[in-house]
Amino acid sequence: MTALEGLRSAIDKTDQQIIALLAQRFIFTEAVGEYKAEHQLHSQDPHREEQQFKKIVELSEQYGLRPEYAVDIYRKIMDIVISRHQELLLTDKAV
Repeated sequence: MTALEGLRSAIDKTDQQIIALLAQRFIFTEAVGEYKAEHQLHSQDPHREEQQFKKIVELSEQYGLRPEYAVDIYRKIMDIVISRHQELLLTDKAV
């Protein structure tokens, strides 16, 4: 195995771990969305989002990742989650 192949293999393994963790995260956020829909709570929580982004920046700095990269990625994740929570809230209202 060449050095490049070794690096690519490490990237592939890391990608697998990232996807597994994302899947786990979405299981939890789905449960949060169902709870919010059941209790007629807003799909968005600006205070929680602000706390999360502060934590993301801190963790990024701790692990040597440029914070703007992590913030961009987490903004997309949160947008998807909020959209799903809105769907659940609308579905719950329709039932």
